[in-house]
Amino acid sequence: MKNNYQANPNKKAKRQTVIFKWNPAISSYEFLRYLHNIVSEDGSMDWSVWDHEKIKKGDQFFMLKVGCGTCGIVSAGTIISDPVEDADWSGKGRTVYYCDYYAELMVNPETLPIIGTAQLQANIPDFDWTGGHSGIVLTDDQAEILNQMYKAYLKENAPLFADRLDLMKKRRLTNDQLFLERQLRRKLLGKDGD
Repeated sequence: MKNNYQANPNKKAKRQTVIFKWNPAISSYEFLRYLHNIVSEDGSMDWSVWDHEKIKKGDQFFMLKVGCGTCGIVSAGTIISDPVEDADWSGKGRTVYYCDYYAELMVNPETLPIIGTAQLQANIPDFDWTGGHSGIVLTDDQAEILNQMYKAYLKENAPLFADRLDLMKKRRLTNDQLFLERQLRRKLLGKDGD
């Protein structure tokens, strides 16, 4: 589980890395809606954020599925707006801030591998990967290790992603398993996949 990921103490992050925690059992963003976003290749959404004073447009995000089922990193991309206050998604009347984001990757965790909670806990033990507030900014060291893990995950799974996308295209199946933004698709697979 634990790999040799290490942060460089002299390296300062150019942008913040934010963890969006998502529990489909209690969220207004249900699992079927997530799958619909994969099918429609729509990586644009908004998300509530706890650390709204630290987050800004251009920061990176990882969506962490928590709760029941397969849990871990299911999506990654870029925050495309500064946080703004809006109505509480839960209906409890709390003060809630949201930021817009665009996903470069969305994975169905029930059909494809993800960076799982156990691997996250083994490599970054000083962060709560099982629950708590959403929209939490990682420290620079935590972010560097997570980015190393993400790069290794993409490299390791690129052949599987290519095979899965080709299979669905050949069989004319609806793709409810994987969304790769065009630029990431080109980088990983060397093609558009259209």
